Amino acid sequence: MNDIKNEPIFQPGKKHYVLCGDEEGLGSLSPIKMILSNEKMSFEEIHLLSECSSEVDRKLERQKMGTFLYVAAEGNKLRKVLSMATKLGYSPEEAQYIMVGKEEKRIFCCRCHVISIVCGESIKRGILNCPACSLKLELSDHYSPIKDAYLGYVAEV
Repeated sequence: MNDIKNEPIFQPGKKHYVLCGDEEGLGSLSPIKMILSNEKMSFEEIHLLSECSSEVDRKLERQKMGTFLYVAAEGNKLRKVLSMATKLGYSPEEAQYIMVGKEEKRIFCCRCHVISIVCGESIKRGILNCPACSLKLELSDHYSPIKDAYLGYVAEV
């Protein structure tokens, strides 16, 4: 999903930085905030809990060229902001998305096209059975923003 990471990686050389997240997400961005503060770089924070999505949309839309976006939140909020940022024209080179909390993935079955949600141990193993057609699927890293899901393809047995 646009290269979702488990922890933020600082991207130097940008004109301005936007740190966007829920409470836990902004906590995970604190190392980035510390670097920005110590280097006296331009940045702002967007709190997903205290602002409605239209306000977040307006703040992201106002940003100028050269802005780098960090978004850290739990799955549903992260997908919502990622979709919003993509529609506003943020490319993967201009943004970093960090998953916090319980990891879950939406998986698109290559046979029956049903999208199922998996979490925890199934993600680590990388193999699951489709709940609709029972095909043994292997999780791939191929993500479809249209389906908002990763491809599950036939597992080699």
